[in-house]
Amino acid sequence: MLQGLSRKSLNIIILVCLVVITWLNLAGGEDQDPPLEPLALPPLHDPQWQIWPNNEGVTVLLRAGGTIKGGTLAIRGAEQTQQIALPNASWTIPLYRALDTAPAEEPAALLISGPWPASEKQAMAALVIREQKLQPLATTTESWPQCIRSHMPGALWLAQQQGKDWQQLGQLADDPAATGITPPAQQAWAVWRLQQSRELRRRWQNEQTQIDIQADLAYHRLPFQAYSQLYESLADARPGEVRQVQNCLTRTQAPENVKAENPEANSGSAVNE
Repeated sequence: MLQGLSRKSLNIIILVCLVVITWLNLAGGEDQDPPLEPLALPPLHDPQWQIWPNNEGVTVLLRAGGTIKGGTLAIRGAEQTQQIALPNASWTIPLYRALDTAPAEEPAALLISGPWPASEKQAMAALVIREQKLQPLATTTESWPQCIRSHMPGALWLAQQQGKDWQQLGQLADDPAATGITPPAQQAWAVWRLQQSRELRRRWQNEQTQIDIQADLAYHRLPFQAYSQLYESLADARPGEVRQVQNCLTRTQAPENVKAENPEANSGSAVNE
C-alpha cells in the first residue's frame, strides 16, 4: 500500500506518527502510571452512641464504655473538646471541680462514655447542663458541599496541606488558595492513602479519640456516617481526585456563581449604582 510513496513522503509520515505518539504520552500524564490496587479496609465498628433527649435541647450522647474504675465526660464547646475523667463511684465532687474550666453559657455538645447505668449518665448530663448553662446547637444539619462529598480523599489531602483537620473539609469551599496547590505524584499519594486509612481507623478504635470524633460530628452537625464514609472512600482513591475537587471548587467559587447564589448582594449593588 505504501510502495508508491516516495522516501520523502514516508519520512514525513514517520515523523508525524512520532509527534502524535509523543503528544499522547504527554497528554496521558498521570494515566501512564499503573492504577493503584484498592486497599482492603476492615469496616469500622459501631460505637453505639445513644441520643438522650432533654428539655433544654442540648445535644447529649451516651454510651457504655470506660472500665470498672470509671469513664469520661466530654464537653464540646466552640474552641475544643474538654474531656473529664470520672470515677465509677462518688463522681459528683470531681465533676464539680472540673467544671470550673469547662465551656459555659454557649452552644455545646455533651458526651458520656462509662460504666454507669443510663439513669446515672442522664443525671450527670442534667447537672452539667444546669451548672454550665449550656445551650442547644443550631437545629439544622450541616453537610459538606457536593464537591467535597464527591471527592472526599482529594478534599482531605487538600485540607491537610492547609493545616485543617478532617472535620473542617467544608471550609475548603471558602478557601480559594486550595485550588492552587500542586497535586501529589502517584507514589506519594499511595503512601499517604495507606497512612491516612490507618490513622483514621486508629483514632476510631481508641476510646478517647473516638469521643473527640463524635464530639466533632455532633458540634459541626455533620451526618454520623461522615467519618466512616471518609475512611471507606480511601480504599480505591486515586491522586486524580485532588485535581477533580480543585476543578469543582474553582467552578463553585467563581464570582458569577457567588452572585447567583446571593441575590441580595446583587440587588444591593444595583441600588448603590
